[in-house]
Amino acid sequence: MKKSYPTEPLARWLGSVFAAIGVERALADRSARAIVRTNARGIDTHGVARVLIYVDKLMAGELNAGAEVRFEDRNGLLHVHADGALGQGAGLMAVDAAAARARETGAVVAILHDVGHLGALGLYVAEAADQGMLAFMVQSTPPVMALPGSRGAAIGNNPIAFASPVEGGAPLVFDMATSGVARGNVVMAARAGRSIPEGWAIDAEGNPTTDAQAALRGAMLPVAGHKGIGLAMLVECFAGSLSGARPPPMAATGGSAPSRVGAFLMLVNPALAAGPGAYGAHLAEWMEIYKAASGEAGRYPGERAHALEIERSRTGIPLPPETVADLVRAGEKAGVPFDVAPLEAAH
Repeated sequence: MKKSYPTEPLARWLGSVFAAIGVERALADRSARAIVRTNARGIDTHGVARVLIYVDKLMAGELNAGAEVRFEDRNGLLHVHADGALGQGAGLMAVDAAAARARETGAVVAILHDVGHLGALGLYVAEAADQGMLAFMVQSTPPVMALPGSRGAAIGNNPIAFASPVEGGAPLVFDMATSGVARGNVVMAARAGRSIPEGWAIDAEGNPTTDAQAALRGAMLPVAGHKGIGLAMLVECFAGSLSGARPPPMAATGGSAPSRVGAFLMLVNPALAAGPGAYGAHLAEWMEIYKAASGEAGRYPGERAHALEIERSRTGIPLPPETVADLVRAGEKAGVPFDVAPLEAAH
């Protein structure tokens, strides 16, 4: 049975865990808040469920606890050298640096090198939209996806995200893996001993499977067949080949998350690119058509996550027992006991 945990104490505890392992305190805290905010926005597969994985990778040196994120302006591009840092903190630093430049130049392209697992890309483009920017971001992953019949993974399930500010409303935020579903859903099913629906994955022999463990040893299936493979190749060009990323292979276990990946981020300042007010007015026109056609219950991508974040800031983040057990283990490894009380107990 799930219990709900308050966001602020959870983020403070997690920042202390990362800091105890050797991560610079500001980067540790920022990474922790980003991870918890991911849960608050309802993306539970990419939030604190990954904490034990990150702790293990930091302690093993696969992620660099002592990383120093460095920025380089070269040939009209912003290069972000993450030095193997925790992806959440380094990714938000990249957004801030790009947004600062876009306020002056109108548009910025950034390439992220050697960055840790970024989690849900929607977090970063949403942060950019909060700063008034139109944002597009893609990230390469190790091969975990293939078409039916393939013997082994052929390409990453490379995620794509974009976001836009919406005057008077929640930012428009769209985030998808190029697989039919995010691999994190299979990871969570495997850990809980649940089967997965047909159409999610194939086993190591290329056969369709509903066995989550077999799926982790096989490959995810792309969204929309060959079209999903094409999107994954687009991401590989922009985020993989431009950055030169060669992340370690994805482990065939329920605890895998890619590290030292590459990413591509583009921010456009609508006020400079389209003129003050012009972008927002046009966006409002076509979104009104979209919402009218969708009916009274219709909503655009990003509205539900925004509302859920407000709700969970009050009611807490629901965590299943297996995730709490992982947080306890992570705290033991770092020497920072998990002492965050669920809200029910706090009353």
